[in-house]
Formats: sequence, structure tokens, C-alpha cells
Amino acid sequence: MAEFQKTNPATSAETTRKFVQFIMVQAQNILYVLGRIPTPEGERLPPNLQAAKMMIDHLDLIALKTQGNLNAQEEKILKEALQQVQMAFVEASGGTPPSMMPDRGPQMEMPELEEDLEPEPSVARESQAPGSPLSPTPKAEPGEDKKKFFKSYG
Repeated sequence: MAEFQKTNPATSAETTRKFVQFIMVQAQNILYVLGRIPTPEGERLPPNLQAAKMMIDHLDLIALKTQGNLNAQEEKILKEALQQVQMAFVEASGGTPPSMMPDRGPQMEMPELEEDLEPEPSVARESQAPGSPLSPTPKAEPGEDKKKFFKSYG
């Protein structure tokens, strides 16, 4: 005979313990990447601000997506861990707040969507006017006729 669970597993003490462990591991990883926790050999790594920012953003995303679904203990620990790593980031970056840092994570080979592709740096440089880093490509002269192509799905 099938047994029915009488309690919600998301509110169990075991789930709370695992969630708190998860948050603490994430915070420790961020502190390690920021050079605040030494390696097993006892040396401190130089801070990797891009990786730390990405990891802090992930922890912030967890806080956002779990808002209203955490018990008081889980919410308090997540909030304090997030504050601690954000302060460590500001200290490691010399006072630059995370919101002012570039929004680029560690460089990894990842497949990109065709719409998101940016032109190769050499192509972008060729289309820019000298002395202007972000000059648009030259526009067509008024007398030039250019065909406009579009795709129709109907």
C-alpha cells in the first residue's frame, strides 16, 4: 500500500539543513575566489573579480527566486551570506561596488545564439573611423540604391 507524506518536504528540518549548507558552500567559494580563504598550502590567491561577481550574482538570483518560500532561518542566513560576500567583493575590488563592475563572467567556450553574435574585433575595427572607437559604419549616399531584403514566413 502506498504511503502518503503528511509533511511538506520543503519545510523539513533536513531540507533546511541542506539549504543552509548549500548557501554556506557558495559563500565560501566566493570568499576563496576573492582570496579571503587560503589554499590548502596556506597561500592566498589573487582576487578574481569577474568570477566572484558571477558567483555573487548567482547567490543573489537564488535569493530573488526563493523570496517568500524560505523560513526565517534560511532567509536570515542567505541575507547575511550575501551581505558578507558583497562586502568582501567591495574590499577586494578597492571599493568598486559590484553593480559598477563589468557584467562578464569567466571566459569559457559556450555556444552562442546567432542573434547574439558580435562582429569579430578585426571586422569591427575596419568599420570604425580613426580616432572614434565606436563609430557606426558609413551610411549610403542619398543617390545609392540598395535593395532591402527581408524574409517572409507567410
